[in-house]
Amino acid sequence: MFVAYLRVSSADQNLARQEELINEWKQRNNILDDDLLIFEEKVSGKNIEDRMQLQEVFHFIRKKDTVVVTSLDRLSRNSRDIKRILQTIREKGANVEILDLPAFTGITEPALKDLLTNLVIEVFSYVAESERKKIKERQRQGIELAKQRGVYKGRRVKYSSEAIGADKLVYDRIIEMLNQQRSIKDISVEVGIPRKTVYAIRDRQKVTD
Repeated sequence: MFVAYLRVSSADQNLARQEELINEWKQRNNILDDDLLIFEEKVSGKNIEDRMQLQEVFHFIRKKDTVVVTSLDRLSRNSRDIKRILQTIREKGANVEILDLPAFTGITEPALKDLLTNLVIEVFSYVAESERKKIKERQRQGIELAKQRGVYKGRRVKYSSEAIGADKLVYDRIIEMLNQQRSIKDISVEVGIPRKTVYAIRDRQKVTD
C-alpha cells in the first residue's frame, strides 16, 4: 500500500501542486487507485503532535507500506522532527519515498542504498532547517524595522472575541466547550484546530475573566 502525505502550512495555501506531483508519480509508476491512500492537511509543521493527519498516517501504515511525500520539508523543516517522523515510519516497518530526492534505483545492494539515502536526507534536513532559520530571521528583522517606523501592530489573533465570520463561530464554540469543562483534546478534534491554539484561547480567557 502507498500512503501519500500532503501538507501546507496554513488554510489559505493550496495543495494543488502537491496533488499534481503525486498524480504524475502515480501514473509514472502505474499505481492503481486502490493501492494509494492520500492524507492532506493545512497546518504548521511546528508540532508533530498537532498534525492530526500525520498522526493518522502513523496509525494507518503497516509493514512494507510506502509513505510518499513530494519533498522533505512537507514532513518538517526541523531536522530533529524529520528524524523523529522517519524513525516512527521505519518502526512500523514501512518505507519512505521523497519525490524530489534521489531514489538510487540503480543500486541493488540494500545496505549501500540505505547509507546513501540516509546521507541525502541528512543533507537536505540541514538545508531545510537552515532555510527555516533564515526566514525567521528575516521576519524578525522586518518586525524590528516596522517597530522603528512605528507601523508594527503585531499579528492579528485569528480566533478571538473580535474575530469575524467563521473564525468567530469557531471561537464562540471553543468558549462554549471550555465552559462545559470539555477536554482540550476533545475541543481540538471537534473544531479541527491544534491543541496549542485551544490552550492559548483558554489562557486568554482566564486573563480577561
